[in-house]
Amino acid sequence: MVKAYLWFEPAVAFCVIASVDSSIAYASSGKHLLAQALEKVGVWHMRQGVCTKTLTPSLAVTSIASSSQSSLFASGYADGSIRIWDCDKGTCETTLNGHKGVVTALRYNKLKSLLAFGSKDNDVILWDVVGEAGLFRLRGHRDQVTDLVSWIPVKKLVSSSKDKFLRVWDLETQHCMQIISGHDTEIWSIDADQEERYLVTGSADPELRFYTIKHDLVDERSMSKLNGPRVATVRFNNSENLLACQVAGKIVEILGVLDETESKRKAK
Repeated sequence: MVKAYLWFEPAVAFCVIASVDSSIAYASSGKHLLAQALEKVGVWHMRQGVCTKTLTPSLAVTSIASSSQSSLFASGYADGSIRIWDCDKGTCETTLNGHKGVVTALRYNKLKSLLAFGSKDNDVILWDVVGEAGLFRLRGHRDQVTDLVSWIPVKKLVSSSKDKFLRVWDLETQHCMQIISGHDTEIWSIDADQEERYLVTGSADPELRFYTIKHDLVDERSMSKLNGPRVATVRFNNSENLLACQVAGKIVEILGVLDETESKRKAK
């Protein structure tokens, strides 16, 4: 068989706004949007619609998380490292290492004192942002960690994975206190409301699963069907009256969240 060789090979990519599997985050000022674009992080001005800064560590950016209480944000990379950036200065403040695989999930806790990050090595690492020190590693998932969310009052962390399980971790004892099954496909995204009453999950099917948080554990489940092949990302807004759901493709569905009074009135 005769081999065919290309005359040309790609040298550089340009005008990339966001990578295919990228995540985006708002800066704490609310004026800028942070988007990962291949090996760069672009800082976009929301009103002007222009990229004001480009942060380039020469590594593929795989995840991003913003701290709402300061100008700092975290970005994860293909080599397993985390970099903390100052959005206003455009400088890298510190570099964190710990994972052996690609960083796939990043989430600050609500006090912004801890940073949790998961990876393709199946582990979750907790990092003390103030003390700039690693705290501990959580092991248990059998496949890539895809998302994380924490509960501040009870010091719990929930992780999702491609192994189809949710795990609830006790951060004081550093062990898994609950394993939640019921998903038939890979879980890609999770989120909890501000009051930490409900947990929502999105997986590789067109259904959202809602759980009630009771006595530090996750209980009860209801489901809602979407108009898409699979769920990529789910996030509550700050007012907790809307839930944004990105499905595979170019669709974002906005769902209204009803309180108990509105729910009973609509059920009649």
